[in-house]
Amino acid sequence: MALDILAVAPLYQGPDINKIRLMAETTKKSTTPPKPLTPSRTKLTTIETKRIMSVLDETIHKVELVTLLSNVASSSQSLEGMLGEDIMKAVREHVDLCQTLLDHVSYLQEEEQRLQEEEGFEDEPWFRDLVFSIELQKSRLPPLRQQIRESTKNVLRLLLRNPQAASLLQVQSLGRSEEAQSFIDSLVELRGFLFEKLLTSPMEARDKTQFIQDITRRNRRNQEIIDTLENELAACMRNRDAEVPAQRTPRSFGSWVFPQ
Repeated sequence: MALDILAVAPLYQGPDINKIRLMAETTKKSTTPPKPLTPSRTKLTTIETKRIMSVLDETIHKVELVTLLSNVASSSQSLEGMLGEDIMKAVREHVDLCQTLLDHVSYLQEEEQRLQEEEGFEDEPWFRDLVFSIELQKSRLPPLRQQIRESTKNVLRLLLRNPQAASLLQVQSLGRSEEAQSFIDSLVELRGFLFEKLLTSPMEARDKTQFIQDITRRNRRNQEIIDTLENELAACMRNRDAEVPAQRTPRSFGSWVFPQ
């Protein structure tokens, strides 16, 4: 099940400078910033929303288990008695398939690099043999990937059928890679966003949209005020700098010069 990773940034509220009165405004507006809206409900009530969250929770749990399989193979002796022979056998087969795929990919990269270095020998028989060998290796990748998918499903089926073994795997494992943990964190963040979305009624969603629009207009208006004041301040500074040298110009009386 493919899921897009969403990053939800917190709503930023700029400093409240609304006490500055706008001369161009003809109507008075409240200077109190609107309060962020939160869903009125705290639990999902419909079957559809509960099913959606259930599917996402199951996906996160499966990803958590799959991302630990490589560590299981590296510590197979210590986990052999805990997880059981069937699970360990399936894990070893899965890891062997993954290693075979990595070896194929590494070989292809080396051969393609060699092919690029020998571009001037396209008419040579050995060059055509090299191209044929590369294409043959590429044709073996899709079936191998499918075997890895099937082995992943098989390991998950065994772990989900034995919740105690799945719990032991999560406790005893050394950990995940940084990339895998980042992916899981993104899924958890997506779950929080989706949960809040499902709790929000259509009316609350409209109110939230209006709230964001009000904040955006307020910040834009405040920025316009800041820009205007900064321009006025810069103009005053320039005028002051221009007046100071004129006031310091010395006055002359005959052959004597007296400073002002």
